[in-house]
Amino acid sequence: MFTRRGQVTADVGDGFVAGEAAALQVGLAAALSGTERGASGPVRVDLTLATEGGTRVVVVCRNHTVGFVPPSQEESVRAQVAAAGRARLTTSGQVFRGADGLRLWVGPPRTDELPDSEPGADTLAPPQRRIFGIVLPND
Repeated sequence: MFTRRGQVTADVGDGFVAGEAAALQVGLAAALSGTERGASGPVRVDLTLATEGGTRVVVVCRNHTVGFVPPSQEESVRAQVAAAGRARLTTSGQVFRGADGLRLWVGPPRTDELPDSEPGADTLAPPQRRIFGIVLPND
């Protein structure tokens, strides 16, 4: 009951871009330290892949949900999560800064620029801007 859960390394092949970057900017930024947020290049992070309520496979970084596994990879990753049992399914990744905000690469480190996300991977709308809970109009 009080033992630590083991870790299993995920097989993500060549890697993929996690979905929902526009909607999860707050989570991505919160997962990074101040120094990492200010970095000009990609930031290496350790990631955990998990099922969220049995419907989606999420990418977690430092206890923050930062993305979703795209539809083309979901079946493979879901099977690996099930096979891992109580162990955490982990992999490496990188956070890239782009013109449209932060983007998350799941898999081995990249040296070139980040490809676009898979069609159908980004389905959530970006959150509305708020100050003290009051919704601000979009410009």
